Amino acid sequence: MKNIPRTFFLLAAALLALMPADKATAQSQYSSSPADALSLWQARNAIFAAIKYVAVANSSHVFNVNSSSFVLTLDSIEFDATRSADTKKSDTKHFLIDLKDIKKVTTKCFDDYSGCWLTTESGLVYMFQDKDKEAVPYHFRFGGDVCRSSVGSVECLHFVDWFASALNSLHAFALSHPASLGDFHAAAAAWRALATKPPLAEKARILRLAAEDAIKRQKPDEALNDFELGVEADPTWAQGWFNAALLAGELGFFADAADHMQNYLELLPDAPDAKSARDQIDLWKYKAGQSSLAAQPAGAPNKK
Repeated sequence: MKNIPRTFFLLAAALLALMPADKATAQSQYSSSPADALSLWQARNAIFAAIKYVAVANSSHVFNVNSSSFVLTLDSIEFDATRSADTKKSDTKHFLIDLKDIKKVTTKCFDDYSGCWLTTESGLVYMFQDKDKEAVPYHFRFGGDVCRSSVGSVECLHFVDWFASALNSLHAFALSHPASLGDFHAAAAAWRALATKPPLAEKARILRLAAEDAIKRQKPDEALNDFELGVEADPTWAQGWFNAALLAGELGFFADAADHMQNYLELLPDAPDAKSARDQIDLWKYKAGQSSLAAQPAGAPNKK
């Protein structure tokens, strides 16, 4: 395992050529109503495609979601949302939603389609709290001020159906596939200490084949889904983390890419490409807005 094969580099390099066609496919993917149940990669895509049209609101204020802060894992959604106060100070809330706790939601829109929100099957508005568990609940809001700067409210409001379907699918997946990585740090340390590394788990091997087939079929989203399921099945699959990182980075999921590559380095800290992998992590964190440099205004000197 010291010298992990890099044949995937050839496949990953081809992603740049494949992305235009894939993006075109993604555009048509949302031209019709969503199915009752989406695959994991469809749900992920639907969430990230819709998030720029989503705000969160309470009884008195609307908060715009910071799309660069949005992190989607197998069991949670996490993001920041900001309201500009009259005092010119940014009022930012941090939200962490457990996907297992989400009730099944449907969409409800105003008669003039000027805005939509999500309701539970009982007809109540789907509400959640910020991470600090304030007494005031919030809800997802589509339309209104969020969409006035978009190409058109029709396109904006269209995504509410996909967003609702994605939440329901992610909720079902979180329940049927609970996070099973356990203490990854302990598992990685135990794996590094083994003189002879065990073979790849059979489920992970099948998922690797599925991922490589998805790449050949110009479906990088499906490939990422398969690699992420593969490392869930076998958390010590270093190449799986590496490949998932490359794909997540190419698809714009920069926070996920950085996390995946960090897991790769935890398993193989002395890998020949460790330095370039650490550089890539720094770049992805910067693009995800997780770097201290990303918060500095243009021309600001670095803090020493």
